[in-house]
Amino acid sequence: MKNFLLTILTGLALLAGNLSVADENTVLMFIRDNSRDLQLMLEEEVLLMKNMLEAEGYRVEIATNDGMDITSGSVTVEVDHKIADVSMDDYGAIALPCMAPPRGSALEQTVTDLVKNAAEAGKPIAASRGSVGFLAEAGVLEGRRYAYASPVNIEERPSFRGGTYTGTGTERDGNVSTNGICPLASRSTNLPDGTADLARYFIESLKERG
Repeated sequence: MKNFLLTILTGLALLAGNLSVADENTVLMFIRDNSRDLQLMLEEEVLLMKNMLEAEGYRVEIATNDGMDITSGSVTVEVDHKIADVSMDDYGAIALPCMAPPRGSALEQTVTDLVKNAAEAGKPIAASRGSVGFLAEAGVLEGRRYAYASPVNIEERPSFRGGTYTGTGTERDGNVSTNGICPLASRSTNLPDGTADLARYFIESLKERG
């Protein structure tokens, strides 16, 4: 009986260890579906980042507001969860593609809270252009360098106070990676799209944990 119980306990410990590793290597990606060019952003931002992460052995789970798969033109992205149903306790990192939402689009408080939880736990965070605002609202940019679409008027957007804007190129400060030029912005500004660089910096921070 003693040996039997020992075997059971050992098995449970191994299972718990495996689950922990799986969680640490699973990335939560939140995407918005109100893009000004949804097919472009799905193909050249979401799927590019997802494929780069998966090529390095990370699992990517995608969440949206409604939890429904997103299709635009010939591109379909399978969605795993409603964002309201997820917890950062189940993920090792969070990625926020820009998705080129209309100007003035609301920043979902649920996502801001997830970013704040990730930061408090020291988990890697990546955000591009329109999604960098989530990091500001969560207080993540304070005391950090960050990239964004343009310099920010702190009087108008006080949540950015305490951060150091470094330009539109990709920036990494510790486990926080940001980018100022997404695929759609690249076409309108004639500046290089930083999506691949953002994914690379994010992967670096994932590999450097611990």
